[in-house]
This record gives sequence, structure tokens and C-alpha cells, in this order.
Amino acid sequence: MKKVILFAGSAILLAACSEKPGYQISGTVADAELNGQYVYLYPYGDREAAPLDSALVTNGAFSLKGEQASPALRTLRFSTDVVEPVRASAGLNSPFSATFTLENAKINAVLDSVSAVTGTLENDAFTAFQKELIVINEEMQQIYAEAKSEDQAVAEAAEAKYEKASEKLSAKAKAYLSSNANKLLAGKTIVDFRYNLNEADQAELIAKADSVFKSAPGVDKLIAHLDVLKKVAVGQKMTDFEMADVKGEVKKLSDFIGKNNYVLVDFWASWCPPCRKEMPNLVALHKKYKAKGFDIVGVSLDSDKAAWEKGIKDLGITWPQLSDLKGWQNEGAALYGVNSIPHVLLIDKEGTIIAKQLHGDKLNQKLEELFK
Repeated sequence: MKKVILFAGSAILLAACSEKPGYQISGTVADAELNGQYVYLYPYGDREAAPLDSALVTNGAFSLKGEQASPALRTLRFSTDVVEPVRASAGLNSPFSATFTLENAKINAVLDSVSAVTGTLENDAFTAFQKELIVINEEMQQIYAEAKSEDQAVAEAAEAKYEKASEKLSAKAKAYLSSNANKLLAGKTIVDFRYNLNEADQAELIAKADSVFKSAPGVDKLIAHLDVLKKVAVGQKMTDFEMADVKGEVKKLSDFIGKNNYVLVDFWASWCPPCRKEMPNLVALHKKYKAKGFDIVGVSLDSDKAAWEKGIKDLGITWPQLSDLKGWQNEGAALYGVNSIPHVLLIDKEGTIIAKQLHGDKLNQKLEELFK
């Protein structure tokens, strides 16, 4: 009897030793209408990639099994004709879609209007971070509704609250990134938050990050973008470029530097609502300080000349305008690392960049300081 028991125990041990490591994804889908549909597992960051695997949703559940040689970013989602993609806020998943780090472990996925993946330390930490983002985003949506109020006092108060909430959102992202500088999902997150974090914070976080973090899709482009920004940072000399004006005459940016004490370079476009909103302020400042040595040079990211010219006329722009009509491929914008507009920089008489991204009251205050 002892020999039989010993043999049986040895067999169990051998079986355990022979098991191959793998992952098992156990998923649930909240919408009953998605029963009978397939959920797909995609590599993250490649829109043209074919699915790696699929599973049929039955009674609100699905499962996937396999082996993963090393941790990798993956996305669970339905085909676009079944669930239409919705652009989510930075760091959050679209409804019935979830991006996570796939590794050999037991993983739980919940696909819902708010989706989440748990089961590993990395995915658990990311899901906890996302829950914090959801709370702040809901707060910001409420504030945004208040900002539309016809009561000017309510609208102005809402704008101040929105800015504070936005700062809180960025602070949460920075804290998460700082604590997860060796994780793939953190690499994804810094790309998602590239418009929410300032250049200095991005550079600081990238400096702390390891090769795993940096291998996340898009981080290489972010690093290249930061390298460009170093060359055109405050305190650096301007980078010159040539471009045609509205009449088709080629001008250099440097043609406008030195003739005045300060020149504001304004990257904008006629189709850009925030640019148009800021333009009355620029018009007023130009009138106020032009005689004192202040000028503006507009660099348009338009691609349609007629729309560009109409924008100039409708907005009352009287300062020089340049454009190569290449839209987001504008060569001047590329030299200055412009990835959102309006984007402005203030250049002094010697061609040194003395300020960047000043809008509204902040620009007003800066010019008051310079011309007092």
C-alpha cells in the first residue's frame, strides 16, 4: 500500500513539473446583447494588426488561454461593427474594451461601459489608478456643464474649478507614472497624458523610466518630441525657417526678429476653436503694445488657403502670416515640437525664447511686465 501511495504521489509531482506556464483570461460582458458575439485579443498600438485570438461570449462570459513569452500590452475588444469605438479620456478604456498587460497568470476581465482588468500586480495597480481618473473625470464633466451657464459669474467660477480639477488629474497621473517607471502600462499612460503633463514633468518621468516602460508603443516618439523641445526651450535661441506669406512671398521667421523688442510667434489654424477664441485677446494686445515694440507672427496649420485667408479677415488679424499649407505637417511647427494649437512662444530682440504657451491673462500679465 505504501508503495502504491508513493507511486501516486510521484505521478502527481511529475505532472505538476510538466505543466507549461500560461495565461488564462476569464472575462465577463455586462451587455446581454453581446452574447453570441466574439471578443478579440489584439496587440496594442498597431491599428492594422490582425487579432491574436478570439472567444465567443456565452451567457455573458468568455475565456482565453495561451502562453506569453514575455509581458506585452494587449487590448480586448469587439469588432467595430459590433461595438462602435468611442474616444475615451486620457488613461481610460473605451466602453467594452480594455487594454492591459498580458503575462502568464490568471487574469480577470470585465467588459462594460467602464471596463477593467485585474489579476496581476501591474494590472491591479493600473485599474486602481483608472478608478481615481474616473472620479476626477466625472467631476470635470459636471464643471464643464456649469461653464456653459448663461450666468457669467457661474461660468467664470466653473472655469477656475475646471483648471484645478485638471491639475489634480495631472498630479494623479504623475504619481502613478513615478511609482511604475518599470511597467508597460505606465509607458502607455505617459503617451496618453502627453497633453496633460508639461515638458519638464515628461522629461523627469522619462529619465526615471527603464527599458520596459520605454518599449511601450509611442514612447519612442514622445522621447524624440522631447528632444526637439529641448532645442527650442525657454532660454534657447530661436530656430529659423522659411515659409510663404499670404501673397506667396517667401519669408524667414528671423526677418521679423530684431525689428521689435518682442515678437509673439502664434501657431494656429482657422479651423481651431481654441485658436479663434484666443484671437480677440491677441488683436487687443497687438493694438495696445505695437507702438511700444511688440509684434506677432502667425504660423498657420491650415491646408486650405481660402479658409486661411477667410480666417485672417474674419478674426481681424493684421500681423504677418506664414503657412506652407501642409496642415499638421507644417515644417515650422515640426521644428518647434508643436503637437497642439494654439501654441505660442515669445522671442526677444536678440532672438532668445523668453516664454512659451502664454494665453489669456497670463500673456496679458507678461506683456504688462515687459512694457511697464
